[in-house]
Amino acid sequence: MVDPFRSPDAVAPTEVRHWFSPTEDATNAAALGFRCTPGGVHLSKTMMLSDLTSLLETAPGSTADAVEQSIVRDNLLGKPTGSARRLALARLNALYGILTPRPIQFAALRLWPRNVAGRPMLALLCALAREPLLRQSAGPVLEAPPGASVRWPDLATAILTEHPDRYSPKMLKSLAQNCVSSWTQSGHLQGRVNKRRRLADPSPEAAAYAALLGSLAGFGGPALLRSPWMRVLDRSESDLLSLLRRAESAGLARVKAGGGVIQIDVRRPLAEALEVPDIADR
Repeated sequence: MVDPFRSPDAVAPTEVRHWFSPTEDATNAAALGFRCTPGGVHLSKTMMLSDLTSLLETAPGSTADAVEQSIVRDNLLGKPTGSARRLALARLNALYGILTPRPIQFAALRLWPRNVAGRPMLALLCALAREPLLRQSAGPVLEAPPGASVRWPDLATAILTEHPDRYSPKMLKSLAQNCVSSWTQSGHLQGRVNKRRRLADPSPEAAAYAALLGSLAGFGGPALLRSPWMRVLDRSESDLLSLLRRAESAGLARVKAGGGVIQIDVRRPLAEALEVPDIADR
């Protein structure tokens, strides 16, 4: 049986219409690291923020071999068995590219040390780019007002709409609960059992990364600010521009807004600042 999070990086046309501009080339998106095929880590786990944080705090900038040894041989993540260690390694690689990063994953890893407070949002955005099922769970979360109850059946219904009859009730429940956990880890939900909506706290770095994903997904100008990638930041368009201007002061963006014209460039500034040329060349 093929592991679901090892499925090909292809872009499915139905899902593209929401998170990707109709003009975006599917092959190009896949080459950058976006995934849109059914399956993924969230069928069995969450976005694994704690594991990712432990790894990047202990072994920042390590080679792929060193990362593998830390997780599998040295059991950095405290997994109970060898197979659990190897699965954790594979899942973290599928989500964040800790062994073989695609350009969008590499950009997230390079942004990681710049702002501790922004890491949960940064991890969520990267996981969203890699996990179509997590993207399909976003509606019930992002559309809920602060303080509203958000339950796993709400997310399950949203996923079921996209994939009728694909998952058993047991699998759908597990998947939805994992997605709820990821949205909690990112700061969009709070509460141990009864989850309620709260506004997440984005950093300028996360704003620049969200704009990068939106730009690479085919959005530009005002459409970029209204894209799902920027909606994840839980801020108004004016606040998003403020965050991007703060990112600009750190050399991560270029923003021109005035006279009804909005120009946002994050590809080249991030490519230069993070040394990820592929994100500027696409």
